[in-house]
Amino acid sequence: MRRAIIRSIAAAAATLIVLGVGYVTYDAAFCERHRRWIRVNEQHDPVIRDDGYEFARPGDAIYACESPDRLDDILTWHQDLDCYCAPAAAGADAVGRLLGGRCVVDRLAPSRTDESGACRHAHCGRHLDP
Repeated sequence: MRRAIIRSIAAAAATLIVLGVGYVTYDAAFCERHRRWIRVNEQHDPVIRDDGYEFARPGDAIYACESPDRLDDILTWHQDLDCYCAPAAAGADAVGRLLGGRCVVDRLAPSRTDESGACRHAHCGRHLDP
């Protein structure tokens, strides 16, 4: 009976380790927000985002934000870069505090026809309500 319990606990621990290693590998190698950060910081492309399913709502501004991708405030994996939609009245500082990073206003009144700015066509990674 003890052997079965010990084997079950060992199998659960091994599964958690494999899942953890898989997550870390995926996040380090394939994180889209980190790939945006690399592309923009190496000056390959000034555009952060010009596609996606999220669009700015009426009254939203788009904020370009750089934030750390962390494991529970213990370990920082890398820096991320993305566009976020939030109320225009919130301001870049409030959005940055919410994300734990640094934000700048990309567009105060975004439109789906915008061809300029780092966050084009009113696309954002997600909506925030600071």
